[in-house]
Amino acid sequence: MKRNSRLRRRRGAIALCAALATATLLAGCGGASSSSSTAATGSGGDTVDGNATLDIGMPVPQSLDPRQAPEPTQLTIGTWPVYDRLLQVGPNAQYEPMLATKWEFSPDGTTLTLTLRQGVTFSDGTPFDAEAVKANLEFSQKADKTAVQAYLADVAGVTVVSADTVELQLKKASTTVLSALASTLGGAMISPKALNSPNLATHPVGTGAYVIESFKPGQSVVYKRRTDEGGIWDPKTGKPASVTITAYSSLEAMDNAVKSGQADIVTWEGHKQPYQAQLDSGRLQTQPLSQALNMVGLNIKPSVKPYDDVKVRQAINHAINRQAIVDALQPVTTPRVQPWPEQLPGFDAARESVYAYDPDKAKQLLAEAGHPDGFDGGEMLVAQTGALPAVAQAVQADLAAVGIKIQLRSLDVYAMVTGWAKAPNPIQLMYMTLPSIDPYSWLQRLFVNPIYRPTGADPELVKLTEGVDDPSLTDEQRAAKVGEAVAHATDNALYAPLLQGIGGYVADGKVRGLDDFASVNGGVADFRNTYLVK
Repeated sequence: MKRNSRLRRRRGAIALCAALATATLLAGCGGASSSSSTAATGSGGDTVDGNATLDIGMPVPQSLDPRQAPEPTQLTIGTWPVYDRLLQVGPNAQYEPMLATKWEFSPDGTTLTLTLRQGVTFSDGTPFDAEAVKANLEFSQKADKTAVQAYLADVAGVTVVSADTVELQLKKASTTVLSALASTLGGAMISPKALNSPNLATHPVGTGAYVIESFKPGQSVVYKRRTDEGGIWDPKTGKPASVTITAYSSLEAMDNAVKSGQADIVTWEGHKQPYQAQLDSGRLQTQPLSQALNMVGLNIKPSVKPYDDVKVRQAINHAINRQAIVDALQPVTTPRVQPWPEQLPGFDAARESVYAYDPDKAKQLLAEAGHPDGFDGGEMLVAQTGALPAVAQAVQADLAAVGIKIQLRSLDVYAMVTGWAKAPNPIQLMYMTLPSIDPYSWLQRLFVNPIYRPTGADPELVKLTEGVDDPSLTDEQRAAKVGEAVAHATDNALYAPLLQGIGGYVADGKVRGLDDFASVNGGVADFRNTYLVK
């Protein structure tokens, strides 16, 4: 139960992150002192509660050290209050300034020049400048065999030009470096004094509006607002006095938390019925995220029999009633057939008709593959988060109807990121997503990366992805190249996608900032602009 002092505060608002599109060079805005964080009036004219605690119900990682994160999503969820990034992705699916106010590629695309924000300090008093950027990037590059090292694989060197200018020499001309700089894996700036700290996993030190108060791995993390003079450079951030992020054991637990006032924001699967009375009274509100890039689907290992037969994989795609799953379990999402989100270049609406729900067609394909009576499909791993266990049961029933019998085994969603490559299971139900707007990075994530394609990538598909990151390509050329790769993956049924979108959030009625997204695509929740009103 919250402390009595918290019961007198209330609610907060959501700021999420929308992400997507091609690299765009934008100029930045100026800084602000920490005094702006306790401004009396919010953007809508409401009185900001500067003494409030914003309580968020979301998964909490086991470590806050970027070197120990297998991918950026979980790290961002737990560290957005303390770590600012060099770039961010805005609601118009474009890169936007954060700690870097502008950036520019050289004519040959092999050098990226960053102009840095001035007057920013880390919470330990260390100035943020070009030397700090160089120290961070080189530190990440030396983190052997880590995801953060892989994110910066294209960077050959870093040169300090001046206190507010740094150059990144690239191994090849590529747009993917922008994706890394907008991510917590590559773009999050840590105080140089803390880079080699043995406590970095539990005590992050950044330029953000908050400092850490306590951390229980996998359970909760608590941040309190910075009080040092000029410590909050962004006037839109730092309005709540503290932020608590808590992992709940189930959807029911989250529902009860937001209904009772224990939590201010929790994830939402899209159904209003459980909250209808509170929604009607204004006690609660919802925010759908139907345009998020996040996708969910079945990842299939084509090296495992009988999944090595394309007709079997195509049969699986025809057997699943995606619309029924969406209607029943994720009503604010969109059914998806091609393994590619709509907002990225290369998406083709016509491709969505390739695998219509057709159990008879599925049975025909299975018979042609030598399985007229179906087969034992083994065990499917299921991410134990949100509505995915219920989605898995629906998929299990659809496959059983055409003769494919599978068993379900739930795993922690974070464990599945690395566990899939080691597991013998032929299928997993998991997020198919990347917190990035770079199409080349998405192609690598879905079709090449051995973490997600542990039995090896399709050689033809690898060839089709080559050159997509060339900065000299026009938007039309890039979209055409991406489209060829996505078409190949769709025709060969390398995945059985289910839906796009992530439901959204349920928040207290006093939450503000729902229309001021800071980061959401790929499932990344960055609530930096969130504040509470009295």
